[in-house]
Amino acid sequence: MSYKLKKSGFRFEYRDNGKEGLEAVKELKPDLVVLDVMLPSMNGFEILRQIRSDEELKDTKVIMLTSKNRAEDLEKGFSLKVDDYMDKPFKPTELVLRINKVLN
Repeated sequence: MSYKLKKSGFRFEYRDNGKEGLEAVKELKPDLVVLDVMLPSMNGFEILRQIRSDEELKDTKVIMLTSKNRAEDLEKGFSLKVDDYMDKPFKPTELVLRINKVLN
């Protein structure tokens, strides 16, 4: 996936857990965040909640990934104003297409 993102012209950062991810978002203020629902130390919904409640970050675009494929997760994500949702597994090309859609 990282190869496809780089080849498509995106600069990206990866973090191993939710806490580090949220710290990176606060520091880097990216245009878009791709979040997994299931993360160590802090789940994707909590990160999204904090992004949306932060005045400097609230307009950051967010795509959430899930392997659960449960309706309640989808509803929860959209209630927190996620920009897009993807079920895993997915093809890297699909992620690139969705990133471009959300950013444009």
